[in-house]
Amino acid sequence: MTLSNERGSALIITLMLLLILTAIGIYAISISTTEMGIALQSKTGTATLNSADSGANYAIDQIPNVLTTAYVPVPPPADGSNYSVTSRATGNMTLKPGFGSNFRFADFEVVSRGTPPPQFVGQRSVEAVVNYGPVPVGTMY
Repeated sequence: MTLSNERGSALIITLMLLLILTAIGIYAISISTTEMGIALQSKTGTATLNSADSGANYAIDQIPNVLTTAYVPVPPPADGSNYSVTSRATGNMTLKPGFGSNFRFADFEVVSRGTPPPQFVGQRSVEAVVNYGPVPVGTMY
């Protein structure tokens, strides 16, 4: 036996539960989408930094040759990221312990800029000061 004031309460309770479950589902999808975006940005940032780092390593390998124009690798790395690198001799000569006064280390400055794959925007830079030597200086007698 049902009372007249209890008619339709099951329908209202069911609709309330469906509304709550829908809200939970929308929240879960929103969190998943945000996490995927964060992971993608992290991957892109890592690829860009690795690209800049590889450019710096390339320039360091070329020392004592100086790269005056921006060197861009051909073909580009497999992930689509890229780098441009320049280097210059600073003109400073550093004396280091263990070497005679007729030997110095030449200082070079390396700047590498990594860019992400084409569909992304950003840039990372790596700057390094490299000592090359020992280089003989002075009269050597």
